[in-house]
Amino acid sequence: MSTELRVTLPGPEGSADARRSLRVLDRFLTLLGRLEDATLHRRGPHEHTAWGFTDVRLGSLVTTLAPNRLADGATSVTLKEVAGVAMSGLEVAEQQEGLPPGWDLRAADAGVELAQLLGLLVTDGIVVEWLQDGLLTRSVTVTRKAAENLGSALKVRRQSIGSVIGRLDTVSLHQRREAGLWHERTGERVTVFFDKDHTTQIQAALGRRVEVAGRIARNMDDKLISIRMRSLELLPEDAAAAPATDLIGLDPDLTRGASPGDYLREIRGAS
Repeated sequence: MSTELRVTLPGPEGSADARRSLRVLDRFLTLLGRLEDATLHRRGPHEHTAWGFTDVRLGSLVTTLAPNRLADGATSVTLKEVAGVAMSGLEVAEQQEGLPPGWDLRAADAGVELAQLLGLLVTDGIVVEWLQDGLLTRSVTVTRKAAENLGSALKVRRQSIGSVIGRLDTVSLHQRREAGLWHERTGERVTVFFDKDHTTQIQAALGRRVEVAGRIARNMDDKLISIRMRSLELLPEDAAAAPATDLIGLDPDLTRGASPGDYLREIRGAS
């Protein structure tokens, strides 16, 4: 049984703004990739299944997508499940706050980025339809309301002081300074925020195994999502040499001589 997803941007403006239409489709495909990872329980960077166009119509921009080149480990059954989880999740996201069944936080983040491009009115949303063997089996209209509801699943639950061990892979100096770190224990990507004074140190550590200490932020599921860097230490490449202080261990110089109470007040007031 063939699986297709039809995405419609309603109204003449659907095909009148090519840049916006391409951004919407790009975010939708990103969402499908994240849901594929969640379905296959994959961690870290992976190639995703390539979806191809089977039909494109103008006026209201209508694009029909179908799996083309399957990623390693994916099957037609996998992609059918991905399509189903995408449809049910978008439907839930329109109606209530929280994380839809079958979605992880990376998928929710992609869903937010998609829905943020849309309006609150149905006429300024998108219609997603699930086709099986050419027959319509399910339809959902997605608006900016989905971004608001999914956003609740991404809110920070608590903050703590600690450290994270992993490998730095990217750095961005645009708008705000941040780097990507693949957590050694979970395989999840953690965002590292750093100050201007740490830029050279971060750049020199790209591709290296490091321990970053600072203020840790976790989401509502208690998953680590970011750390505000206070210090960074290069570690041996041998993973067996990792100290037992991962996540909960403290850097002896982390408080820079301040008492724990004063240090907590300082970081709580930091932006």
